[in-house]
Amino acid sequence: MKMLKKQNKLFMYAIILLLHLSISSCKDEIVPRDPIVETLVMDFTGNDAVSVDQDGNVFVSEYGRFETTGGSGTKIFKVTPEGNVSEAVTNLTGPLGNAIDKDGNIYVNDANNTLNGKIVKINQKGEKSTIATIDGWPSGLTLDQENNIYVSNFSKPTVHKVSPNGQATLYASDSRLAGGVGIDFDTNGNLVVGNFSTADILSITPNGEVALIANIPNIVNQGFGIGYITVIEDNVYATGIAVNKIFKVSLKTGEITVLVGTGEAQTIDGDFSEAAFRTPNGITSDKRNKILYVSELGNSAAGALRKIYLPQ
Repeated sequence: MKMLKKQNKLFMYAIILLLHLSISSCKDEIVPRDPIVETLVMDFTGNDAVSVDQDGNVFVSEYGRFETTGGSGTKIFKVTPEGNVSEAVTNLTGPLGNAIDKDGNIYVNDANNTLNGKIVKINQKGEKSTIATIDGWPSGLTLDQENNIYVSNFSKPTVHKVSPNGQATLYASDSRLAGGVGIDFDTNGNLVVGNFSTADILSITPNGEVALIANIPNIVNQGFGIGYITVIEDNVYATGIAVNKIFKVSLKTGEITVLVGTGEAQTIDGDFSEAAFRTPNGITSDKRNKILYVSELGNSAAGALRKIYLPQ
């Protein structure tokens, strides 16, 4: 009798284990999907950098339009996965770039005046603190696992590293970095910088060594080349702001392809063969779900926030 009870218990444990494995397998299974572009928000003034938090909320800087020595925008917007818009941060001055740490703190380049800009931290209570001032025209931001901030620079040939306590150090210096805006890490711990002015995509090793990955040809128009960049696995995704296209660049081979965009300055949803963008600028990625979010600079009034589902 005892032996029978023991066998029954073992049988039940085996069934539970098989059910657990079956559920886990289904949960992790990748469901194929068609690559498609959707508009998340229309008539949207968030026209600069884009970040995604751990809950899938999208944060978009409102740089506005260049006026004298800076942007006219004042906000960072929060957009839920369903497209509901709220103001996450207000009372900024031409905010450029943004990044969000695991605790929900927001970082942004604020009060850029072409001579310097302030790296501002906004905690979850909405309290602002300036943690560093960077000479030049600091633009894009990205974070490492220790919440160190890496800052590209539009008017200086530099990338700076800013520690969580605000200590700013020169991370890399190279003439090709002047014009840098988009910035992100690859899977090997190298920084990748997209040059707004030249359409170069550059790699920076942890030792500060700079190398060219690729140049996207024939896309610079009146100084507008690459808006921002984001990296997923072995590929860089870059916005061709003046040519209304999103590019994919291989980190392994440097091969350049047009991911999506007809080239017409329009906001049109659909599959990759028909979707169109109007001056795409900011870009970020939900790396786990392979989704891109793109802000449009738009016309004189507003643009849109677009969502790109990459093939699974």
